[in-house]
Amino acid sequence: MRHYRRTVVGCALLWFLVGLHAPTLHELLDHGWRAPASVVAMTALLAALGVAAVWALLRAPARPR
Repeated sequence: MRHYRRTVVGCALLWFLVGLHAPTLHELLDHGWRAPASVVAMTALLAALGVAAVWALLRAPARPR
């Protein structure tokens, strides 16, 4: 149960950070702005980790109470 709670908190934090970087992606796609490679790489890394965290939550076995 301890790992599940950590995964939930980590997942929420990761998606929050991806949301903070979303305006950068908007500028890239809609306005042709060139973002630094580090920003694009960090956003991609956060999104990939967020997807992995959601996948881990969905694969967690159900425990009867």
